[in-house]
Amino acid sequence: MEQINLTPIKTVNLNDAVYAILRQHILNYNFEPGQRLDLETLENELQVSRTPLKHALTRLSVEGLVEIQPRRGTFVAPLDADRLDEAYKIRTSFELYVALCIFKYLQASDYAFFDDLEAQMDALVADENSNWQQILPHYIQVDTQLHERLIDCGGPARMLALFQQMNVHTHVQRIVQHYSETECRAMHFEHRQIFVALRNQSPEQLSAALLHHLEASRFRAVKSVAQHLNRA
Repeated sequence: MEQINLTPIKTVNLNDAVYAILRQHILNYNFEPGQRLDLETLENELQVSRTPLKHALTRLSVEGLVEIQPRRGTFVAPLDADRLDEAYKIRTSFELYVALCIFKYLQASDYAFFDDLEAQMDALVADENSNWQQILPHYIQVDTQLHERLIDCGGPARMLALFQQMNVHTHVQRIVQHYSETECRAMHFEHRQIFVALRNQSPEQLSAALLHHLEASRFRAVKSVAQHLNRA
């Protein structure tokens, strides 16, 4: 009898599914910043019990997307320009430290990883007629991988965890829909300069490229939050 190779059945984890749905609704502004989330309504609409819903909300709280306030309820985290500005400044201090010493630790696999990320970013923006609002969610995911790999390779052991706790990339995902095409192309140019500095193995060049990118990113992000709050 001929052997048949069956494809394994993939069971969706309910906790992950609820988390992904709520997260996307928050990023898409289907739930407004500051909005109180009615858990009973969410249970009914998602057809799930309270347990996976609470698991999802806890994960979103860790990401800084919701705030769980005892005896008051669960709220979509408000956009806060001052908090984002502070997070960018802390993040910049981390990455500039890394730029000074990272080349002592990078291996061939790391350079290959960075080359692959550069290729992914270039591919995403290759079409001049591309819809940037469709590209940006994936672009930000690649951007996150770049900066986390820099921290992981060149920083102390705990720095990556502290970097992730600031949730800068998560908050950027909430506001990139307000970026103009000019701002998006500037962001891509800044990343190209970072990749060039990595290939040149120049701490000075990497420091300059990171500082320029992070300061420009901070300005774009804070401006976008302020514009959103003014329209609200």
